[in-house]
Amino acid sequence: ESTPSYLLDSRRVIPRLREVFSHPIRFLVMMRDPVKRANSHYAMVTSLDGNPEQTKTRGTEWLSKSFEEVVADDLRNMAEDGLIPYWDLESSTVDADAFDRFSGTKEEDEAWDRYLSRRAPLNTGSHCPVSRGMYELQLRPWLRSFPPERFLLLRMEDMSSSSSSSGGGVQRTADLAFRHLGLPPYEVRDGAPKNARTYEPMDDGVR
Repeated sequence: ESTPSYLLDSRRVIPRLREVFSHPIRFLVMMRDPVKRANSHYAMVTSLDGNPEQTKTRGTEWLSKSFEEVVADDLRNMAEDGLIPYWDLESSTVDADAFDRFSGTKEEDEAWDRYLSRRAPLNTGSHCPVSRGMYELQLRPWLRSFPPERFLLLRMEDMSSSSSSSGGGVQRTADLAFRHLGLPPYEVRDGAPKNARTYEPMDDGVR
């Protein structure tokens, strides 16, 4: 199975995994530059390409909104839920001392749980564009629930690196994944990007 929603929706997914699987599970977590991830997420769910089931799953909530608007909405939601007390919405600045005091606390965990319960519905993919890139927060409940050695953390940017005698970034990533799963090596014959789409470049001011 693979979907970014699993990592985010730990409240529902972790208990379900424990219910369904009795054997040790190993996990692959693919991370990406959070800004590029959010922009790609927006482009995907607002795309009209795809079959009816795909467009239904994406949701319609963002179709009439710009990327800047959905990001602002998510930041407001996080602020309302007490998740980013260190972030000033008006000036778009971070209080580093407040961040250090809040990060890793019980209050942050409670705010994260409150945010997920209010903002992560099951019937649409048009939600949480910013928080999906907050990987440490997403990983925290997973690493508390399963041994850390069960997880392999990967970066999408590493897959695009081709300067290697071992076959490039895709092959190196595959080697790491197969080794983590205890499987024999596999040669990747086609390392071209799949499920890729083109979209408008992001304005530097928005970034």
